[in-house]
Amino acid sequence: MSQALVPIEGSDRLWRITAGVFSSNCYALQTSPGRCVLIDPGLGGQEIRAGLQQLDLTPQAVLCTHGHFDHGGSASVFQREHGCPVYLHRDDVKTLRASNFLMMAFRIDARVELPEVTQLGDEHHASDVVVDGCRFSFHTTPGHTPGSCVIQAGDLLFTGDTLYSRGIGLSKLPGERPDQLRASIRSVFESFGSHCRVFPGHGEAAELGWIRDHNLALLRFMEASGDMAQST
Repeated sequence: MSQALVPIEGSDRLWRITAGVFSSNCYALQTSPGRCVLIDPGLGGQEIRAGLQQLDLTPQAVLCTHGHFDHGGSASVFQREHGCPVYLHRDDVKTLRASNFLMMAFRIDARVELPEVTQLGDEHHASDVVVDGCRFSFHTTPGHTPGSCVIQAGDLLFTGDTLYSRGIGLSKLPGERPDQLRASIRSVFESFGSHCRVFPGHGEAAELGWIRDHNLALLRFMEASGDMAQST
């Protein structure tokens, strides 16, 4: 098994594939025998493809928490090879279209092909996507980017760069608003149970309650405006 491919403990249908020159987590969630969705396929298209071949899974859809290149950079690969629709909040389409410009700014010697995007949501709500009878709910969490979302599948939360188990998703990239990110993180803590498992775009997974109580960098960030006072 590739070192980039990691089965998620406690689940027989979820795998993490960490790959790419700008390393990030892509998740493959099985929706039915031999079929899956991909969440946040970044720049490691070749490694993701190899991981799916090892698992004998064919992707049916690509779900992006936001539009940065390290979360959607290889979406077009799976759209081209498998006809996957690519779902993204409409407020992050501009972010996705800036992928190659940002990669040049980061001095990454690669370029990506942009997919055709199925746009979700409006300024107040996102949308649900159903694949093979499995429901994926996009919850708007702007701040890291204008159209960032947390994607919920039961008690699994795929949080992109909105919420990490350790640290915070501050990048100083265009479109980032720290105060808005604080409000979005607060809404996640208020909306989901402490037992929900958070699968971030970078780093390890953890339960939401553990993150709320033990992510010290996040606590400091939130306390700057008093947002975590009720939780500590």
